Amino acid sequence: MHKEMRIQNPKPATPGGSRITPGDEKGFTLIELALTLTILGILLTVGVLSYAGIARSANMTAAKKQVEIALERAKTAARQENVTYQLIFYSSADTYPNSYEFKRNEYDPGTNIWSPLPVNGSVSGETVQTAGGDFYIKFTNGVNVVNRVTITFSPEGTTMSVTAMTINLIKGSTTGSVSIDASGKITTI
Repeated sequence: MHKEMRIQNPKPATPGGSRITPGDEKGFTLIELALTLTILGILLTVGVLSYAGIARSANMTAAKKQVEIALERAKTAARQENVTYQLIFYSSADTYPNSYEFKRNEYDPGTNIWSPLPVNGSVSGETVQTAGGDFYIKFTNGVNVVNRVTITFSPEGTTMSVTAMTINLIKGSTTGSVSIDASGKITTI
């Protein structure tokens, strides 16, 4: 008797020669890929926002340091020269926005009057704009001065009289301030 043999269809071969059975597929489904890309997008967004906040904070720190140094320069010059100095901070609404200038009291013997005259109080690396004999030193990093402030340093023998004031700064949502009290002590917030 003759037996009949049936040949079953073999499993299809992959290019590498292996056989694929249902459930053996390798790779990502569209849902897995979409989920991975969504998570990656969220992580990138958080990273960019964190970096922007760190950059604003660094810019504010640099601007506050610039104010502190300007205050110290004016105070030191007034004491060394034994003459009154003014330091004027201009707001973003002024003609020369977000800048400051030094003025030194000069005596005119013809009129017998002391008058504050502009003096270049800048140091190397600062951006200075000149106009009408005044020297306007620009704030770095796009930080804005909130309101115009004039601080007067008047030496009186071995003591110093200072107009107590606060310089308020802003960049985006980041704010900062530098205060000077009547004795000349500088505080940064």
